[in-house]
Amino acid sequence: MSKSKALNMLSKFSALAFAILGLASVLIGIVKADNPVSKELTQVITGIDLLDASDTKQNVSSEGDFSLRTNLAYKLRVTFDLKQYNENLNNGDYFTFDIPAPMTVYNGNQELIDPVTQVAIGEAVVTSNGNDQGGKAKITLKNLDKYLAKTGGDKVKDVFGNFSASFRFLKDQNKTPINFNSSSMKQEIKHVYSSKTISGPKVGTENYAKAGGQASRDNWTSEKLAAIGSVSKGDAVSNWRVRVNTEKQDFGQNIVLHDTIPNDDTSYTPAQYIPETLRVYRADITGGTSAVPDDAVLLSEGKEYTVDWNENYTSFDITFKDGTTSYFVTYSTTTPNDGTKVANIAALSLADGTKLAQNTSRPGALSMKAEATSLISGTIVASTAYQIKINKTDAFTLAPVPGAVYTVTATDDASETTEVTTNEKGVALTKTYDQKWEGKTFKIKEKTAPAGYKLDEKEYTVKLGAAGSTINLKDEPVPAVFNVTAKKVVEGRTDKLPKADEFTFNLYTAENLKTPVATAKSKADGTITFENIELKGAGTYRYIIKEDTSKAIDGITFDEEGKEVTVTAAFQGGVLKASVTSAEPTFTNTYKAAPTNATIKATKKIIGKELVADAYTFELKEKDAVVATANNTASGEVVFKVTYTEAGEHTYTITEKAGTEAGVTYSTESHTVKVNVVDNGQGQLVATVEDADAERVFTNIYTAPVPTATSATLEFTKELTGRALVDGEFQFELYEGTKLVDTKTNQAGKVTFKAINYDAEGVHTYTVKEVNAGATGITYDTEKTAVVTVTKDAATNALKATVEYPAGSVFTNSFKAPAVEATIEATKKLEGKELAADAYTFELKENGAVVAETKNTAEGKVAFVRSFEEAGTHTYTLIEKVGTEEGIEYDKTEHTVTVTVVADGQGLLTATVSYADGKAVVFTNKYTVPNPTPDPNPTPNPTPNPNPTPDPNSTPDPDPNKPGEKEEPNPTPPATETKGKAELPKTGEATSIFSAIGFVVLALSGLVFFVKRKA
Repeated sequence: MSKSKALNMLSKFSALAFAILGLASVLIGIVKADNPVSKELTQVITGIDLLDASDTKQNVSSEGDFSLRTNLAYKLRVTFDLKQYNENLNNGDYFTFDIPAPMTVYNGNQELIDPVTQVAIGEAVVTSNGNDQGGKAKITLKNLDKYLAKTGGDKVKDVFGNFSASFRFLKDQNKTPINFNSSSMKQEIKHVYSSKTISGPKVGTENYAKAGGQASRDNWTSEKLAAIGSVSKGDAVSNWRVRVNTEKQDFGQNIVLHDTIPNDDTSYTPAQYIPETLRVYRADITGGTSAVPDDAVLLSEGKEYTVDWNENYTSFDITFKDGTTSYFVTYSTTTPNDGTKVANIAALSLADGTKLAQNTSRPGALSMKAEATSLISGTIVASTAYQIKINKTDAFTLAPVPGAVYTVTATDDASETTEVTTNEKGVALTKTYDQKWEGKTFKIKEKTAPAGYKLDEKEYTVKLGAAGSTINLKDEPVPAVFNVTAKKVVEGRTDKLPKADEFTFNLYTAENLKTPVATAKSKADGTITFENIELKGAGTYRYIIKEDTSKAIDGITFDEEGKEVTVTAAFQGGVLKASVTSAEPTFTNTYKAAPTNATIKATKKIIGKELVADAYTFELKEKDAVVATANNTASGEVVFKVTYTEAGEHTYTITEKAGTEAGVTYSTESHTVKVNVVDNGQGQLVATVEDADAERVFTNIYTAPVPTATSATLEFTKELTGRALVDGEFQFELYEGTKLVDTKTNQAGKVTFKAINYDAEGVHTYTVKEVNAGATGITYDTEKTAVVTVTKDAATNALKATVEYPAGSVFTNSFKAPAVEATIEATKKLEGKELAADAYTFELKENGAVVAETKNTAEGKVAFVRSFEEAGTHTYTLIEKVGTEEGIEYDKTEHTVTVTVVADGQGLLTATVSYADGKAVVFTNKYTVPNPTPDPNPTPNPTPNPNPTPDPNSTPDPDPNKPGEKEEPNPTPPATETKGKAELPKTGEATSIFSAIGFVVLALSGLVFFVKRKA
């Protein structure tokens, strides 16, 4: 979908919403419900107004055109007058209204409802002709019989009303003329429209914005409005919305939204907030957000925000604790639903009161007003054509005020004057003026105020319009005057009373604890009186009294609890009276003078040596109780600091506490000191020390004692890693310089030398060397030093030896046992032939892994040499590796061999080899002579000589059954063997030869089978 099509569809949906909310109002005129004939009504449309989405009337520009935004929905509000059809209206009567191109009209239905009887007396149906093609509205009367039945009459007069149709321009327009001239028009009406597409970068940053004001049908009640005597229920409201901190700027904490209804502006209908409808959301919003987002979070009053209302709910402040996020605020106000204007003003400030611009692009715009027309679709409104309408309300409760008499006088002609009186709805209507008075100014002045109200001395002016003019006026009620009292008690004072004007108190309404209604001070008799408090409406009011604790008062702890007071106001004989109906509250403060300190001094002296700080302790006693202790300074000053929390007189004695210092004779002096503590009446105790500068001397005498000798014992720690340490195995020598002082061995991990005596101050340096005995596996530590410092106590002359070990006091040796070897042996035997060296391979395995491999010697020895560095048990498997030697049957026996490695008391290792079942390991292989491979082309045997002559040099054939003789691997053929091509024997001879060969082969096969079975 293209961007233009998407925008087009979005605009259609937006405008459809406005179409459904479009307004249509009707006034009932003369009706005959029983007339069955329906007809078209002509020349009944009297005017067409342009409204924006908030139902605010739009005015033409200085160039005479309406300036609109393309693709934004607007409304045409069409007014009609059916007076010419008095007594001739029937169900089904209708009239139409043509909406020209290039307007794009939205379909919609609107019921026309009488607000008194709630009967729908008509319906407006708006039908679109398509994009840019305009549309048509048809208004049809209905249910007139039901209306008359509910009103109890048979005819009504003067039907006036209006309906609305929503539209937009899909394309930009430049001073496009549009003429409305259908048959239902009294006369042709011409409008000129310009429409522009707004695009481009965002301008400025929006800090806050207000929108809304549209009236809607909604039954409501308010206990809070009822409590002050205001109108507390209705069936219509105006709905408002406020965006706060739209772009989540960091405004710090406690930003404040100020919201006000401009009731002092007579061009707007007075209204009040319906406080129960206030909702505050935390939400992600933009400059286009006009409804509560789906993911918005409803916040709780008192937790994320607080609200302060004024006394009659015409303004409020919302304080947001977190000024770094965005909020969406919604609420409703009362509304007249009579076509008059309503308005609302919003502003935003920082915690310090600095007001923020509505948008940073307009730094001077420190507030924002939103206004709208209070008129719901289908509401019947009485015609005020060429009449002046006065709406009269109570300035406090905004309730209608009947009985107010006004004079209305034409400014240009004093003779054109009339008097009107407001009815029970607070409305006064003048006569219908001739058309010549249109645009003329009239003066309006209250002549008589109703009982209970002050006369409004101000004169107002209003211009008469063709559709009539409305002015909204208020009367100030004569207030009920009353006093609120409370009591003040001050605990801790003798009379429990405050001083005159000592404490300040503020009186607040329960709905606003920020702005006090009145302020009062406590009197000397403890009374608190808020005088001449005014109430302007009947009802029950809650007030809170709070003590002002912003300025501290010496010695006072404030009562910080708010005390509630209830006041009831009611009319008695037409006069509003108010009285306090709750018990008189009491505020209890506590007085306690601040503590004070007293400094008491004495002097310490000593004869026989220099005085040292903190050497002696002194006690300050009151009777037998020790109040304070103190030690002397190096200069001999003794200072006691005593804290007092009550007034009074105190007598103390100062004594020195006897100690145990050698050579000192302690003072037994005792000094008396008096202190007087008084309350200065300003929350402070004051202490006075009698004879504060007296010396109060304590003198001790010191006699130096005979010096005493001392000694030092050098002790080191011995550690051995790698094995357990054995007492006495290591020797150590103690030297002072080159002089050997002592020799010791280790015992229980320590090396302790004999004590060394000292009879004078000094520093002694010793060297301790470990003797390297060369023990197997031992790595020796070298040497350590020890420094002995001998000092003398100046007070006792006693010597004291202090030992230090600059490089530590631990000797650490390490032990690592030398490796031990073990030889695992086996024997190799071979049956059937002579054993050759390295003929066979053997493997030694541990846990399945081959750890060593070796070969046999010619003598049949097989040996593995293994080395071990730690104690433990090793189990090996010894096998012969099967080879491929022809004729060899390998020994596949697996032998288990265990090597046990143990450490002796010195950590030295020994290894012991043991064989399974205690038997030596033997591997025996067997050799069998392999069968010869037959010659594929054997040479035939020659014909034997019947009488051969023996060759004396020939070697006889070996006897296979004769032991000890070996067959030559390649025997020499007989001398008679003929080499070359064999001759074929004769037939008879061949048979004999083949028979002989077959016998020999059979015999040899049997021999081989026998040898194998034997093997």
